[in-house]
Amino acid sequence: MTMYAGGEQEVCLPESGAEVLMANGGSGTRMKRKSFFVDEQTLRRAKRLLGVDSKAAVVRLSVERVVEMEELWQFMKKTRRSLPPGSMESP
Repeated sequence: MTMYAGGEQEVCLPESGAEVLMANGGSGTRMKRKSFFVDEQTLRRAKRLLGVDSKAAVVRLSVERVVEMEELWQFMKKTRRSLPPGSMESP
């Protein structure tokens, strides 16, 4: 594998070039190169709102947040009406 520095993260490229191992804070994540069309204005807005430096980081962070929100909604649907009103204390 060849190691490259890329902003906040280090990138390890295998000899085949098909997958990339991203090292972020000690935990490695396997990534695969994708190609798709994106509205440039929306991408710029997301980049500014998320406070990241690259367009690739915008896409990765956005996809991660969509998955997290969907998991939260699924949990909320699954646990709906399982707690009686007023059973939770405010912090």
